[in-house]
Amino acid sequence: MSLIGILIVIYFCYSQFKAERPRRFRYLLLPLYALLMFVTTFKLNAKNLLLAAVIILLGIAIGTFQGRFAQLSLENVQGQTKVSIRGGWPFLLGWGLILGIQILLSIFLAHHQMDTAELSQEVLHSALEELLPFRRIYAFDWWILWALSGSSSLAYTGMLAYRSSDFRQALRRRAHRKTDKNSKKRDA
Repeated sequence: MSLIGILIVIYFCYSQFKAERPRRFRYLLLPLYALLMFVTTFKLNAKNLLLAAVIILLGIAIGTFQGRFAQLSLENVQGQTKVSIRGGWPFLLGWGLILGIQILLSIFLAHHQMDTAELSQEVLHSALEELLPFRRIYAFDWWILWALSGSSSLAYTGMLAYRSSDFRQALRRRAHRKTDKNSKKRDA
């Protein structure tokens, strides 16, 4: 891996210890898109059904673990509650597990041999997809990876939503803010 790649992975790890505001794109639209891609690229047969069930259950377990231990912080700004999320070590552990599962699946199911250069590229691409979520849209078309990514991301979002009504509202807030501003203009 190049120096730039190492710096990107270090920055990704560092960013998991900083609080971020929840965005609908990252926490809702991307997981739903991943599940849609899973459904459209899935090849139906008995072996794939069993494999999909196992992969989805693994993704749900990892995402639930990440969401359960993520740190949610609430801040009151001008009478409005602002939510921030910090993934920390649990998120990094889950990310490492997902990355490891992807690599193992690639080696065993696709019979793909990986050297250390390819392995480091996989780590870099995975970190870039977390830092720049729009990269996932064009990232891969293997249904197994879409199933793992979608189920873990949706479970993470679901656990955060289960833990905090403020998180749920933060995902809906933008639409409410626009209607609130329009109603205030009409009232004036």
